[in-house]
Amino acid sequence: MKAEWISFEWPGYHLYQAIAPMEAWVHDFAKYDCQISKMVVSYSRGATSFYYLKNEYESYGKKFFEKVKNNPALMFKVLEEVDKTAEAVFKLGKKFAYVDFKKLNDKKILKIHNQLFKLDEILWRRGQIQNLLELHNNYLTEHIKGILEEKFGKNNVVQYFDYLTRPSYKSMSIRQDEDFLKMLKKYRQGVKDKSLMIKNHWKKYSWMIYGWAGPAFEIKYFENNFKEALKAKINYVKSKSDINKDKVAAKTRLWVLSKMDEKEKRLAVLLRTLVDMKLKRVDAHSLTFFIADKINAEIAKRKFISVNQIRTVPALEMRKLMSGKITKEEMNRDYEFVLYWFEKGKKVRKINGIEAKVKITKILASIPGVKKSNLIKGEMAYAGKVRGKIKVILEQKDFRKFKRNEILVTRITDPSYVPIMKMAQAIITDIGGITCHAAIVSRELKKPCVIGTKIATKVLKDGDLVEVDAEKGVVKIIK
Repeated sequence: MKAEWISFEWPGYHLYQAIAPMEAWVHDFAKYDCQISKMVVSYSRGATSFYYLKNEYESYGKKFFEKVKNNPALMFKVLEEVDKTAEAVFKLGKKFAYVDFKKLNDKKILKIHNQLFKLDEILWRRGQIQNLLELHNNYLTEHIKGILEEKFGKNNVVQYFDYLTRPSYKSMSIRQDEDFLKMLKKYRQGVKDKSLMIKNHWKKYSWMIYGWAGPAFEIKYFENNFKEALKAKINYVKSKSDINKDKVAAKTRLWVLSKMDEKEKRLAVLLRTLVDMKLKRVDAHSLTFFIADKINAEIAKRKFISVNQIRTVPALEMRKLMSGKITKEEMNRDYEFVLYWFEKGKKVRKINGIEAKVKITKILASIPGVKKSNLIKGEMAYAGKVRGKIKVILEQKDFRKFKRNEILVTRITDPSYVPIMKMAQAIITDIGGITCHAAIVSRELKKPCVIGTKIATKVLKDGDLVEVDAEKGVVKIIK
């Protein structure tokens, strides 16, 4: 029987960002008795795709879940390392986010770059261990939902699951909102140095939506928001109703946990910790690539090349680029199209040209086709039921096409999507579990969200009228 492949496509995600995740799949999973036999990464003009054997990905996900179910400490240990590494990135960010790299020599720039990407490699490699559980697979999520249904009945699953998995980590987006309102309050109370306040706020949060390749917020964005907030007379404190809802959620969460045995409780806490660390890891990646692109821009000037050429060079091989061991021709070739090909027992190969095109054509032919249907199924990230028109957004350059109250359909989100997620009536993704970026942000924004449909971007078209029933995890095409 012909082997089937699955793919994860990331527009706007560059080759230098894909090497560390591949290293995790190729090397790290063997430690958990989950050594994959094949994997491929393709890259072309600013878009990366990861390809896995479908049966292997799913069976190893289940196998790893059983290990984690019997020994949650296995995953907690990984997440502790993610936490520690993300904190180290934030510490570096305070030091280097607004350094003038023009004033530094090559040696100093390389040292900072190396510090940054040694940490980023750890974040990626540990993060992929989480993705084996909760990206294409949702084994831990389904297990916790099963426990809730058994103990509290089917009607309580959605609400209790929401309470159990609400993150304790505040994302940079939430922190920015809170600090913005504090700034507004200070101004209304008589602090008149508005320009300095906004400048400091911009420097603290300009990178928060950077994602894989920016852009960052310009200071004008915050200046305009400030003007609009003053006009709208926005309140800067939570309503009593919202405070009471938060108290009820926290109290109910503790009550639900108290009804679980120690093993069940440990797994429920693990799922919440996965959510926290995914948020923290995504923020740390955004800060990393924000600083990296400042370095990339300076190196590009010194070497008379483009930032996109630099983005084809593995992050920890920047010294080779600086010393001239990586040529412009090689970077140009890799930018147009390149495969990183892995087979068990062999080293990862970099393949260009006709051979690369032949190989990727065979893989694409082995990905199962999508069956047309008026009903698309996924997982609930945040409950709600709405009707509206679809807008499919696959990359950042299309953000300007998105209109307020449309329903956002995309493969996967990252921090750069937050501004249009705030405009959306609902959110639908191909990829992701309860710990994915779209799931977490939709809950922060209280927007109905269906994740992990696998096919939404292939079935839905701009202008389609749909009904999103996020509680059931379904999207119905009306016309």
